[in-house]
Amino acid sequence: MGSLLAAAERLVRVGAALALAAASAAMFVQVIARFVFSAPIVWAEEFAVLMFAWITFLGAAAVQADDSHLSIDTLRGALPPRGRAVLDAFRRLVIAGTCAILIWQGIALSLRMWVIQFPAMEVTRAWLYLSVPVGFAFSLAFALRALARREKPRRVDDLAG
Repeated sequence: MGSLLAAAERLVRVGAALALAAASAAMFVQVIARFVFSAPIVWAEEFAVLMFAWITFLGAAAVQADDSHLSIDTLRGALPPRGRAVLDAFRRLVIAGTCAILIWQGIALSLRMWVIQFPAMEVTRAWLYLSVPVGFAFSLAFALRALARREKPRRVDDLAG
């Protein structure tokens, strides 16, 4: 299971990086086409919006894999070790529950949007909304892994070096 989640983590990071590269390239080409050649590419903005959604939710999953979301740890720091462990488990259960709801709602929204198309790209808008359940499915897997391992949350100092 560990190697499967490690592969999923790599997939999430590569997917987010590729989406960022694709969105950046599309917008760069769009600027050149519009301002240099006076021939805008009609689908470039829709494509960039689509990629931005995937960057957002895959990026959130990548951060969940590291357990490095921004947090305020004042309460956690004031607790004894046992209290910290309970708070960490509670936080991860809340994250897992939220992920499960967002997966469910994301699938429902994607199905409703299947018939609606991006006008310029002529592809279903469901691809935009599928970023939600896919990203949160990865986030759920990573949160459950951290819960099962009873991992301590990472601190900023841990991530810097």
